[in-house]
Amino acid sequence: MNTPLRQPNEGTGLFGEQYSRRNCPQATRDGEPMGRWIALDESGWDGDQLHGEDRSRYLTIGSVAMSDEDAADLIDGLRRTTRIQAPELKFGTSFAKDGQSQRRKALAALLGPGGALEGRASVYVLDKHYFIVGKLIDLFVEELTYKQGLDIRNTGVARKMARDLFTEGPRALGPALFNRLLVATVAFASYKNRDQQVSVDDFYDVVEEAWARSSRRNVTSLLGLLRTTRAEAREYLDDAFGPNASLLAALEPLIPGVAAVTGNWSRRVGRVNILTDDQRTLTDQHLDDIADDARGLGHPEFRYISRDVSLGELLRGKSSHHPSLQLADLVAGAGFAVAKRHAGHLTPAGEDLYPVIVPLIDPAGMLSHDDPSRVAQAGASALAG
Repeated sequence: MNTPLRQPNEGTGLFGEQYSRRNCPQATRDGEPMGRWIALDESGWDGDQLHGEDRSRYLTIGSVAMSDEDAADLIDGLRRTTRIQAPELKFGTSFAKDGQSQRRKALAALLGPGGALEGRASVYVLDKHYFIVGKLIDLFVEELTYKQGLDIRNTGVARKMARDLFTEGPRALGPALFNRLLVATVAFASYKNRDQQVSVDDFYDVVEEAWARSSRRNVTSLLGLLRTTRAEAREYLDDAFGPNASLLAALEPLIPGVAAVTGNWSRRVGRVNILTDDQRTLTDQHLDDIADDARGLGHPEFRYISRDVSLGELLRGKSSHHPSLQLADLVAGAGFAVAKRHAGHLTPAGEDLYPVIVPLIDPAGMLSHDDPSRVAQAGASALAG
């Protein structure tokens, strides 16, 4: 018996039922009443494993407000200027290497003042360590306070808690113990713990030690509240990994990142259509969830996300078929090089591009501060953010 060849879903390189619906095989075109097409791609993604010596500190999502129809001319022009022969433009292979400074100058000219992408490109920067701290509050403390009738999410209290713990935690606990708290959070809450080898007691042993050793009042108070959330942690395990699991990819940063970029662009330009690269974590269900939240159809707690957001299509595509996604890849890759520079990993690409990339950083990104210009600092420590 012959086994049928497995075919990817139309318009992507992905296989399976999870990628059967939200695909875009045709070139995108802007026009009323459709709205503006926004193409986006990521760099630095490594799933929900957010901490470790071999992990990049930042995730960047590059986006361009440009359809395939318009992007094709830019890609052709950039190809002629740089004499790149590869069938597809990728930042990592064609712009990131030491001997490619002239190509980076051409890219900078597109992104900088007077360039064809001026006002049409954005870099969303997500600090994975800050994201972990935010999830520590979101998954446990916020669940506890919600049961008590308190809304710490929409009032900004949860955000302040996360920022206080992130900025003061390393001093209050010492860098080593603070990092252990981040590692314990990832080990407990990530998909790798679906077999629940890391127990509630294992996780709270680290929380208890952090609380006992804290030397700053704000951090001690917050950790004291976290100590009372064991019931919420048990509920989390049931919701995430139990027989009736409903909590999908809670520690996956790309999904809320795409949602945030969608909302930020819509609040800026009006109705948008989103084309994402065919990243495996962006299943039909996850894209459905993002679209529901953007349209105010998600869980009532999250409907604030849909404020002033108008979303048309939310689709995925293969970058080789969509020149707008190739531009988004270049923006994401350049943003990642600059983010690595901020984390202390200096490269020629980061040095060449940070002057044009830093002004493109979304001020509503997932950073522990509201000043994207700080990303221009090279070799910033965790405490500097």
